[in-house]
Amino acid sequence: MRLLFSAALVALAVPLIAAEGFRTIEGRKLPAPPVIDGTIGADEWAAAATSSGFVESSSEEATRYDTIVFLGYDDEAVYVAFRCFDPEPELIRATEYRREGNLRGDDTVRVEINPFGTFRRDDQNEFEVNPRGAASAEFAGGRAAKREWQGEWVGQSRITDTGWECEIRIPWKILRLPGPGERTLTINFSRTIPRDQLTVVWSSQGRERRPERTGRWVGVQLPLIEVPSEVQILPYQTLGYSEDSEDGYVFNSGVDMRHQFGTQRTGLATINPDFANVENAVIGIDFSRFERLADETRPFFTEGEDYFRVGGMQLRMFSPQRIDQIDFGAKLFGKITSDDTFGAMVTTRFDHETAAVLKYGRSWGPTTSLTVGGTYLRDEEDGTENVAAGIDFSKRYGLWGFSSNLGFTSDNDLDDGHRYDFDVNYSSDGLTVGFGWQELSEDFVPRLGFAPRRGFNGWSAFAFYRNSWVEGALTNIEANAFWEASERLDNGENYLQSFSASARGSLRSDVGFSLGYNRSVFLDGEVDSTVSIGGNFPANDPYKNVGFDFSGGEIEGERYAALRFNGRYRFPFRLTVSGSFQFVELTGDHNEQHIIGMSYELSEFQSLLGRAVIRNDDINWYLAFRQSGNLGIEYFVIVGDPNSRTFENRIVVKAVIPYSISLR
Repeated sequence: MRLLFSAALVALAVPLIAAEGFRTIEGRKLPAPPVIDGTIGADEWAAAATSSGFVESSSEEATRYDTIVFLGYDDEAVYVAFRCFDPEPELIRATEYRREGNLRGDDTVRVEINPFGTFRRDDQNEFEVNPRGAASAEFAGGRAAKREWQGEWVGQSRITDTGWECEIRIPWKILRLPGPGERTLTINFSRTIPRDQLTVVWSSQGRERRPERTGRWVGVQLPLIEVPSEVQILPYQTLGYSEDSEDGYVFNSGVDMRHQFGTQRTGLATINPDFANVENAVIGIDFSRFERLADETRPFFTEGEDYFRVGGMQLRMFSPQRIDQIDFGAKLFGKITSDDTFGAMVTTRFDHETAAVLKYGRSWGPTTSLTVGGTYLRDEEDGTENVAAGIDFSKRYGLWGFSSNLGFTSDNDLDDGHRYDFDVNYSSDGLTVGFGWQELSEDFVPRLGFAPRRGFNGWSAFAFYRNSWVEGALTNIEANAFWEASERLDNGENYLQSFSASARGSLRSDVGFSLGYNRSVFLDGEVDSTVSIGGNFPANDPYKNVGFDFSGGEIEGERYAALRFNGRYRFPFRLTVSGSFQFVELTGDHNEQHIIGMSYELSEFQSLLGRAVIRNDDINWYLAFRQSGNLGIEYFVIVGDPNSRTFENRIVVKAVIPYSISLR
């Protein structure tokens, strides 16, 4: 600790380096709203502010893809237009046509807007549109993919002789907003050209991606927004047959409810949510000494998820995957002031389990933030009670960064536990280096969180490098190296000594690649030593690609090999097939896991889809018809169980009928 304290004093003594400049654009109120049809009319955008000078996002080099942005607003909405010049308009990619589809392989434009000007990720909204008008949004704090909950924002585009144009309308009422009056918002615009593996941006954050370099939208007169006093209700009903049920029938119902408390806070409640028919992510079978968690996909937990994160990403005080089926859940989250956020949640499965989460966060400009949070879990069946609390703090002085994570747990089956984590880093010209010290007691067990390693303390150091180029064979690269030396808390013996290095990037030919090396010595003297290599082509087309990754070496002195092939192909008639085929061999044991997916788009909002998961001798598959993604009633017909280990003889029909109840 004395060494860490000395390093911090040295860092504070270094002259502070001022952040490089950011761009600004004037707030202009439009006398009349433009027609959002994908055609930028000179008269309808005449009063808007305009700007150009987009550069490559990391290197900040000029490119051949000139871009002009138009920006204005009125009392109802924000209006944005892009004129995207392209020397080869016949090569513009516009594959996706559906709302909330995968736009990664298409030419796109993006608007990032933070009405609070706080530089916090959980205050930022992102709206993306491709040349066919396919649109996707990410709302501040996280929002479930329900059209009624996202609100009616609109994007329309068209391809022209000189490139393409796009117009976007974003209603104020679908954003979290501070009070009315003159404000400075943070805003940024970007454009992606996948055939050149290029992203150009209006106000570059540099290779270090510093939030304080985000653009400012100045002099905006935010209106007083009257949010409808209503409860949005999404009841569902399922009816079907299953040979595994007691009487052969499946009959279930529940409801999700959402209420907006002004423009800053959201309330959500669910009764008997339908988690069973939500397709869960599948974890690969490659070897790991420590627990892993699949991504969370259930709408109740993804709505507002950023407001409940405490403890970082590798070690989390709250992971919703720890909560299985619930009978009732409620959460309230949002802003207290422009600089303060909160999240509160409680769930229960009657006579089984009760869980609660509470979080508070505050930021002081783009360089300082504090988060405090805690969880409570009671298992009614075995009487277990667990309380966990954490404090996260981060601060940057110019190019120096400091962070700390403290955690504490109390469990009636264990002793009290603690977690201390302190880190220092330095970033410049795409290179970040740092070191840290960490201690986790054996009894540090946040039962609603994720702490796969415990009972040690020790030092670590890391280096990370990122760069990209407009010309040359290499388009981008990310490389990192990590070293750790830790010892057991109970006897001071070795816990883990490890070194790992990896790199990934892509070539101008659209070939992606990855390389890696790891060597670890564990507490019992066992040594793991592996190398890995991977590749994919085309690297920037999510609908037509093939790839592989291989890792091999020794695990516990035994031969280890893991090989995965994956691919996806979208046919011209809207059929997409995908596959991931994984083979793992360790100590003579051979395991396989194969995932095959299919979707056929009948229309923008209707599709047939399915997935098969083959794990050694276990096979599960399901097929479904889905009418969803638009306003109004949603229908689903599901054959099989999406998340079962083996196939279930089951067919379910599900209907979701949205409506609203006025509270006035």
